[in-house]
Amino acid sequence: MKRASVLVAILTLAISMLLPATALADSATHTYQFHMENPNVSEASNGDRVAVTGMGTFSVHPDSVSGSGTFTHTSASGSVIAGAWTATELLEYQSYGCGVVLGNPIAPAACGGALKMRIVGTPNGTNLQIEAILTIFCIIGPNPPNSHDDPSGEGITLVVPGIANFNKIVEGMNVYVQQS
Repeated sequence: MKRASVLVAILTLAISMLLPATALADSATHTYQFHMENPNVSEASNGDRVAVTGMGTFSVHPDSVSGSGTFTHTSASGSVIAGAWTATELLEYQSYGCGVVLGNPIAPAACGGALKMRIVGTPNGTNLQIEAILTIFCIIGPNPPNSHDDPSGEGITLVVPGIANFNKIVEGMNVYVQQS
């Protein structure tokens, strides 16, 4: 009995020594490129749709983002407003991992996750600066949440406070490429 207690104590100590290293690995500095070459389409509850493309870079620890792209807002009645957007602040990045998509191995630098950033949109022909929150979902990695475990979970959501909440992903395809 005493021998079993000593063995359990040694195993517990060994495991506890590994835990801080795991936590530190998650706080490492990483830099990624994000690519949305094809339109990522999302829909609001009133039937309006927004299509977003763009590219840029972001880093974690410390957090930063730079990037830009285009948007096309199509109302349920068919009117269209197009313009450009620019990233202004990285709000959050939740990594899903790298090198695997739907259980199949891919390039190790191809990564996925939920990238949430503050952006400013400018409709063509105006000087309007419309603030919004853009979240890009990429399902690459071994750990996407269950709600994003098939290709229909890839895409974007866009919240324009006081104006619209495009929270239903219609279609999308994007990727994050780890640089460091």
